[in-house]
Amino acid sequence: MRVARIERVKRRLLKEAVADNLETMRGLPPRNVRGPRRMLRLWLRRAPILLIPITLAGSTWFVASSNAVSSPAVVRASAIPLGQRAQSARRAVGPATLDPSSPLPALDSSVFPLSVRRVVLDAGHGGTDPGTVSASLVSEKDITLDIQQRLGALLAAGGFEVVKTRADDRLIPLRDRAKLANTSSGDIFVSIHVNSIRNPERHGVETYYLGATSDPSLTTLAAAENRASGYSLTDMRALLDRVYADARRDESHRLATVMQDQLFGNLKNIDPGLMNWGVKRAPFIVLVATEMPAVLAEVGCLSNEKEAAMLRKPEYRQEIARALFSGIRAYANKG
Repeated sequence: MRVARIERVKRRLLKEAVADNLETMRGLPPRNVRGPRRMLRLWLRRAPILLIPITLAGSTWFVASSNAVSSPAVVRASAIPLGQRAQSARRAVGPATLDPSSPLPALDSSVFPLSVRRVVLDAGHGGTDPGTVSASLVSEKDITLDIQQRLGALLAAGGFEVVKTRADDRLIPLRDRAKLANTSSGDIFVSIHVNSIRNPERHGVETYYLGATSDPSLTTLAAAENRASGYSLTDMRALLDRVYADARRDESHRLATVMQDQLFGNLKNIDPGLMNWGVKRAPFIVLVATEMPAVLAEVGCLSNEKEAAMLRKPEYRQEIARALFSGIRAYANKG
């Protein structure tokens, strides 16, 4: 009964709409203009009938929506705590702003893959400071300068820019070497040295990076290397602070590790008796005062006469230069 009545109302409304369109086409004014009161009375009589289907449709939609929201897959917004709702809204919009009160995570240097373009090479000793001298009068200053020249040529051919702290047989104070390295905007610093130990039967290679040491022999070695530093006593506090708090230390350790691996790995095939003395920490001034990742490589032992004889050969010094170049290139390739 009710459905039939609704259908009659629909047909009547449709008939009136068609009549309105025909009258408009004939040029007559709209009916709402001719009789607004009549239309109002008609609407008031028919409103209860029209509200019935609207109410039924709205009730059906509300029940369906309630069932969907109460299903396990959906959580009501009102049941979510306000803070969590705000957090969800931020995630929907984009990245959340960092809370200043939360602790900052440690940064991995791999986040910033910086390239190595400029390499500062430091040939140890020079001029009136010969460094260590073998029994056959092979001096450290000559060996380190020659290896530096060979390594510089390899680096230049490999696309690197090269800065040298000394290009000839001169004594350059360690302070001036560090200043040159810093003002030249070098990316890494490699200091080349030749070792001397008490046991003449042993010989090996080792690489140092910045750090304190509890080894008395390394303390003695660092003191000997730092003797011609050019720094005064008033500079010592600032330098010591850098030994313990320098942010370059971890990166210098990575550089030293790669350099030592290449140095020993390449040279052991030529000298089977060569020993791997590894990566060590020591407070050498050139490592403390420079502002980039820095290492000091001991590429041999002049206290061993067999190795001193090998170091006198240009071919062996070229192999050392190649090994150092391989270490620098491997470090640069890793970013």
